[in-house]
Amino acid sequence: MSDDEEPPLKKNKLPVEEPTLIPSLPEELILSILARVSRLSYRSLSLVCKRFHSLLTSGEIYRFRSLSGYTENCLYVCLRFSHTGLSHRWFMLREKNKSSGYVLAPIPISHSPSLHGSSIVAVGSKIYKIGGVMDGSSVSILDCWSHRWLEAPSMQMERDRPSANLIDGKIYVTGGCHRGSYNPSKWMEVFDLKTETWEPVLCRSDRLTFESYHERTNNLLVDGKLYIFWSDKGVVYNPKDDTWDSLEVPEMDMCLTLFYCCVIENVLYDFFYEELDIKWYDTKARTWRSLLNGMRELHKFVRHASVTLADYGGKMVMFWDKFVASGDGLGFHKTMMWCAMIALERSDSGEIWGKVEWFGPVLPNQIPLEYAFEYVGSVKV
Repeated sequence: MSDDEEPPLKKNKLPVEEPTLIPSLPEELILSILARVSRLSYRSLSLVCKRFHSLLTSGEIYRFRSLSGYTENCLYVCLRFSHTGLSHRWFMLREKNKSSGYVLAPIPISHSPSLHGSSIVAVGSKIYKIGGVMDGSSVSILDCWSHRWLEAPSMQMERDRPSANLIDGKIYVTGGCHRGSYNPSKWMEVFDLKTETWEPVLCRSDRLTFESYHERTNNLLVDGKLYIFWSDKGVVYNPKDDTWDSLEVPEMDMCLTLFYCCVIENVLYDFFYEELDIKWYDTKARTWRSLLNGMRELHKFVRHASVTLADYGGKMVMFWDKFVASGDGLGFHKTMMWCAMIALERSDSGEIWGKVEWFGPVLPNQIPLEYAFEYVGSVKV
């Protein structure tokens, strides 16, 4: 460049300001708007701008949703991929973005405790992990707002594979006590969610057996009563008047196959493998009745499959697996996870009808043959 030529002007770079979508609105009003949006859309919305990301990743938005009555049911699923219980992953059932249907979306949860041998109960926006093979008296809480694990007060007894249920703001836990001791007064204990304290629930010793004290128990809540059973025996506990009764033979029929069942709006449902049928238990007639029209479309898919049922905001979600043949033709080496969404309706005659609204695969990748459901249930967030 010669001396007569002027140097080129330097362009001053102006600071780049982040676009503000709603600049004049106060934060409380923005929270009110975002609270009305489904929680399943929060991940996408948090990418819009830093302010959205800050609001949607804080606990404030969920507190606002809870106080304003904008909570929704989200289905959480935990799958275990090892018999040791040390390898498990969490998912959330969410609608697909560009097509109809659902998918199990992975949830990044770090420092998750082992769930092997634990009982898991959902309470509002929290999931309680109770007992287990490791640290049998420990209780941990998964905060579904932040997806972080918190510690809760430990139980009075160590329990491996206990059974737990939520009744009127309290968590009742039974069975799974370690061998070497037998004390019916410690067979059940209850956790008060308000005071965060554990207390024993005294049970009449003639209602229990030595096996029930140590064995895995299962329970279900129907008509405000807790049905607890093990092997071929069981008891009924009414927490309102603190009374115990033995299970009668017709009621034991209700409890035969309840490791794959679910309770939806106070009705017990279960899948019967021999008949490939979903049935519900009529507590008045003390008998099982078929869910009308519920399995007609699914018979050919669930044969030889492992089925799990769950409540999803009043609808039934059914998961099942579909084996994938190995390339060498020497059997199966992987499985695909499928799901069906079934709407339920009770007719004037008292029958319950099921309508399959959608079904299809919910995991894009195949999973190992050795898997198990650690937890399937709805959480309000």
